[in-house]
Amino acid sequence: MQTRNGSEKRSGRYASGREREEYIRATLALSQIDSVGINRIKQLVEYFPAPMSIFKAGLADLAAVKGIGAAVAKKITGFTAWKRVDNLLETAEKQKMTLLTPQDGGYPELLSHIYDPPALLWLKGSAAALKGPQIAVVGTRAPSTAGRILTMHLTRGLIRSADIGIVSGLANGVDSLAHRTTLEENGRTVAILGSGVDYIYPKTNFRLARDIINNGGALISEFPPGTLPEAHHFPKRNRLVSGMALGVVLTESRIDGGGAITAGLAVDQNREVFILPHDLRNQSGEGCNELIQRGSGKPVIRIMDILEELPVPVKNMQAALTSIKDHDEHRIFPGFVTPDPGASVDRSASPQTGRKMSSLEKQLCHILTGVTWHIDDLSEKMDMEISTLLPVLLKLELQGVVTQKPGKKFTIREW
Repeated sequence: MQTRNGSEKRSGRYASGREREEYIRATLALSQIDSVGINRIKQLVEYFPAPMSIFKAGLADLAAVKGIGAAVAKKITGFTAWKRVDNLLETAEKQKMTLLTPQDGGYPELLSHIYDPPALLWLKGSAAALKGPQIAVVGTRAPSTAGRILTMHLTRGLIRSADIGIVSGLANGVDSLAHRTTLEENGRTVAILGSGVDYIYPKTNFRLARDIINNGGALISEFPPGTLPEAHHFPKRNRLVSGMALGVVLTESRIDGGGAITAGLAVDQNREVFILPHDLRNQSGEGCNELIQRGSGKPVIRIMDILEELPVPVKNMQAALTSIKDHDEHRIFPGFVTPDPGASVDRSASPQTGRKMSSLEKQLCHILTGVTWHIDDLSEKMDMEISTLLPVLLKLELQGVVTQKPGKKFTIREW
């Protein structure tokens, strides 16, 4: 990568502690500016030899950086909220948070290779929990009895069969079950939040979050302390759940569920995807069956179905070869359970079946009609982060509305 002065941008560790400190302060400041997200921060940091020099540059120099433009350049030159930056750093120190940058040895290796890795990661707990192989276990916030038990059996089987950590999002349902079961098996688990690591959401998971930290695990987020759990944060969070793992296991999900979207992000990140099949009467698992039918993931019955695809040695072959539904010594679940017939059904489908689309989905469909857009160009046109757009595009792809072509190019599917 050529910098502004024509020299090669240095890769690897920082030359000094001061250089690292300046990178953190500059990227944190940039993240506080409206319209300056991950991709623009990356462009700026790669263009200017020293991150803090970004705030000394003139409008013309800033506007010359790809994807910046005059309007954003003006916001950067007008930035004055350095007190807020310092307060955030003081908060991190007082609350014993760790800041990780992509050049730090503790930054998750796999995460550094995704399309849009965070410029900063905030961590509370043990940084050692981020090391070693990880697998993500995700699914619905409202699992059926079948989904709950299968999630616990699968997580327990993974921990007993191999030295592998469990990553999830600390949400209710499947996420919480995966974290809690890992702790019960004395395994390591990492929770990735859609808020600051000082704001536990849902609040009912405060004790779980505390237990994760106290048992050698970690909470991480790309959002600074004090950030509330806003709805648009969670699709961004999901790309980190899949991005730092060798693969994603989807235990139960509807077709438009966050778990299914995370599985789609995993495919885009060249991660392995594993899916538990469900009884056709289980509406909470219809997304799993749909993804299996489309060939979007490998159906699994035994833990070995997962481990044989990953570079992780098996430590207990008997546990690995046991059927997931039989994994508990005290078998409490002999087969799939028919869901409550009175449960509400919330089917998501393409517009052709009458599903109400969000304003962003409608806008994307309008722009993509008859035209193929690269994700970078689409992000620039809509002035939105790729980490915001990509989950929406993948959701539309899963519903048969949008087609993704090689090279991260998207267009409306032809019928």
